[in-house]
Amino acid sequence: MSRVVTLRLSEETAIRLQATARRAGRSVSEIGARSIEEWLRQSEFAEIEFRAFGGERHACVKGGLQVWQLVMVAQEYGLDAGQTAAHFGWPVHRIQAALTYYTAYPDEIDLAITENRSVTYDQLARLLPQAERITLHLNADSSTSAS
Repeated sequence: MSRVVTLRLSEETAIRLQATARRAGRSVSEIGARSIEEWLRQSEFAEIEFRAFGGERHACVKGGLQVWQLVMVAQEYGLDAGQTAAHFGWPVHRIQAALTYYTAYPDEIDLAITENRSVTYDQLARLLPQAERITLHLNADSSTSAS
């Protein structure tokens, strides 16, 4: 469900909003609504900012990783903020901020994680032609060798 809200913008701001919408191939309403939603979330989650990646907007820990990337690693530690902080060498409060955001928006973050895990090597190689496949063979004694 959506609700119509009227806003008054300066002429300059309205022109910038229209130009942004045109570049994004979206309506002014879509860009305006997204911008307000992101601003509200940033106000509610002090360590979170939004940045564009490949034409999509993603929640990020300020100056750091996208939240979905951090959560994907944190899942390997049972969502333990302390262990995840040690993994990244970050203060625990930054990890906790991402996990708190994840608690509030799990569908958004889980979708990004699922999309990331579904990428194949062939898809990645089309995006990054310089990519090389490296295979690791783990032996029973936990030593590794690369081929």
